[in-house]
Amino acid sequence: MKSPVPKPSLAGAPNQGQTVVKVVLFSGGRGSRVLSRQLINHPQVKLTLAVNGYDDGKSTGEIRRFLGDSLGPSDFRKNASRMARELATCQSELIDLLDIRLPDKCSSDEGLAVLRLLSGRPEAPEADWQIKLQEKLERLDERAKRNVGARLSRFESEFLAKDRAFSFGDCALGNIVFAGCFLETKRNFNDAITDYCSLLGLPEGLIENVTDGENACLVALSQENQLLSTEADIVDSTRRNHIKDIYLFDRILTPEEESRAVTATNEEIRRLIAQRTRVPLVNPRLLDRIAEADLIIYSPGTQHSSLFPSYLTPGLGEAIAKNLRAVKLLVTNLQEDAEIPDSSAVDIIERAVYYLKDRNTKTIPTPCLITHYLLNDHHQTSDDKPYVPLGRLESLEDPRLVRIGNYEEGTTGTHDAEKIVLPFINAILSRGKGLKIAVWLLDTDSLDKITQTMLEAVRGGISELPLSIEVYYSSENSLDSTFADLLPFKVRNVRTDGKSVTEALRYSVSGQGFDYVVLFDSSAMYKGEEIVNVASLLTNPRLDAVWGSRRLSVKDILESYKFRYRNNLLLGAVSFVGSHLLSLLYLLRYGRYVSDTLSAVRAVRTEYLLSDETELDAANFNQKLLCALLEDKADLLETPVQFFPLSPAKVKRTTILGGLQSLLTAFGGRPRKRRRELSSETSTDRSSDSRSDSLAARH
Repeated sequence: MKSPVPKPSLAGAPNQGQTVVKVVLFSGGRGSRVLSRQLINHPQVKLTLAVNGYDDGKSTGEIRRFLGDSLGPSDFRKNASRMARELATCQSELIDLLDIRLPDKCSSDEGLAVLRLLSGRPEAPEADWQIKLQEKLERLDERAKRNVGARLSRFESEFLAKDRAFSFGDCALGNIVFAGCFLETKRNFNDAITDYCSLLGLPEGLIENVTDGENACLVALSQENQLLSTEADIVDSTRRNHIKDIYLFDRILTPEEESRAVTATNEEIRRLIAQRTRVPLVNPRLLDRIAEADLIIYSPGTQHSSLFPSYLTPGLGEAIAKNLRAVKLLVTNLQEDAEIPDSSAVDIIERAVYYLKDRNTKTIPTPCLITHYLLNDHHQTSDDKPYVPLGRLESLEDPRLVRIGNYEEGTTGTHDAEKIVLPFINAILSRGKGLKIAVWLLDTDSLDKITQTMLEAVRGGISELPLSIEVYYSSENSLDSTFADLLPFKVRNVRTDGKSVTEALRYSVSGQGFDYVVLFDSSAMYKGEEIVNVASLLTNPRLDAVWGSRRLSVKDILESYKFRYRNNLLLGAVSFVGSHLLSLLYLLRYGRYVSDTLSAVRAVRTEYLLSDETELDAANFNQKLLCALLEDKADLLETPVQFFPLSPAKVKRTTILGGLQSLLTAFGGRPRKRRRELSSETSTDRSSDSRSDSLAARH
């Protein structure tokens, strides 16, 4: 249950990260507002909100009843207002006007007067609310007045021509304008969405209907086999609805049909559902957005009324599953609401999967639909509004899909959008962005040895790694320029000019954007191919260090002891025991066994080498570096490296005194903990480790 981290693509040139993240967010009216706000304001996100039109409460239901063949406009209106306000695509006064609700007791005559007022045919206002409405209208620019007026005039014409009753009371003006858009676009609901969004200056495609726009009405069946015949009944906060299943009917039930359904038998209910169920088609424009999406988010909200009906759309689950590249997040609710009483986060997950698989009739692998479940681990302080419990975590088959954390913003009852979406966005933006690696060759007195190291690295395939690599060495003489120009990486000779090797390294790599530094002994004890071995593992940027281990190459380490200590078995025994003792000290102190603490092939994050506490030429350098890494609980990977034992007369080897100094360093006082700046991906990743281990253990 780790949070995602940037993983560079193995294809493409290095340093070519994504510049735009395409996001599809399944949304209701309000439940996803914090996520949509975070996403729409991110400069590198191209957002599509996927919304359904099954709302039929309050004025939305009245609009639907009046038009007869229209889905509900309310959730589209709310999202359009929110997006327009965030993007400042129109006058704020226009948004305010569209969000105004007429008084509860607004009569038909008063409603018509409002339509004429906003259409540029004002009548003398009588009530205070009409005067205030006129004042708001006067603050609009002429284009906005003209556009709003045209849609309201179209609605007025329909109202007068059909002589059909319409209750203006408590009706949002934006819903009436949307109804005008629907009529203006020849009763094409999806075109009406586009038209309404254009009034607010929103780009086409920002808000899409999940279906093709054909009318359908949401109903639900309770656990007691009672039919909840409207969406408003499903979300009714005055009762706790335990929902068994949801369905889409071809039209709203008449009052007589509703009355009969109350006393109907189970068989009669099943027959009614079979007769009236409508299967909507998925919106082809949304399918295009899903196919190209980098990130798909199933947001929290009213699940049975706003979100599950979207997932139920035939073909949607298959389309999502076909996009194998996208990250797909399901964010569970923080707190209970009327339609998910006594439900857990796991219940929400299982139900979402049930509908995405067309009521489990499709054999789609679940990880193709959802790659991460984000479950809130709350710390409830009040029983006033109960939080959604985690539920039966052991029933989730694959713990790798699960992320458990505190995703609430303080105690607000709303999600912390930044904590949820930014790690994934940053990870996606890092796709294809090759890491930048500095290779620092040590013990470089011989140019021939340096040349051999570089040739071995080239033959080992260093140019095939998706990394940007520069090689540094320090010598009084420089490599032949013709040879250096042939190499597939930049080579720099760093003259110390009186500086220590450590100072020269810090001067060279500081501020250059290097993610890691590979420290490599070029004295001929290690083959240059090991640079490729170590560097190739850095394509997993979760790692903080890669440590070359001679001891993991058992044959090499035994030959080394034979070569070096064949004439002094006691000294060999001391060296053997001392090296294992160092490893055991790290196990006791940090809970991590490092088999070869004295290796001279290492790769570490650059920041660890910029500290004043680490001196490359110090006898205990490795131990200080390891202490710093393990104190930070760094991710360190050991990999076997081939080792060629050389006589101490030819190269600098660890002495007994140096070994004792290393023991003291490993056993001595704790080094100052590095407060290094972690990426948001790594921070989130580690915050969930304890819960990840717990769930993994339960599996």
